[in-house]
Amino acid sequence: MKGKQLFDHYQSVAQINGFGSEEFQYGNLLYQALKIEGEEKIFQLLEEAEETGKRIALEYPLESIHSYPEPDKVILV
Repeated sequence: MKGKQLFDHYQSVAQINGFGSEEFQYGNLLYQALKIEGEEKIFQLLEEAEETGKRIALEYPLESIHSYPEPDKVILV
């Protein structure tokens, strides 16, 4: 599948399984990743993740003055 198709698939599964499910959490994470990196980058990462058996994750700054820092990078794990 192409990156856009993968993204749409994960969003659909998230809606089907509902709030609080692991699928919902991953769908939300993908949406946040999209806001950080943009469509092109996330769609490429989704394709790479699919090929390598990895998942997308958010990385947070090591040092932050905020109690709840915002993620600043998208990685594969």
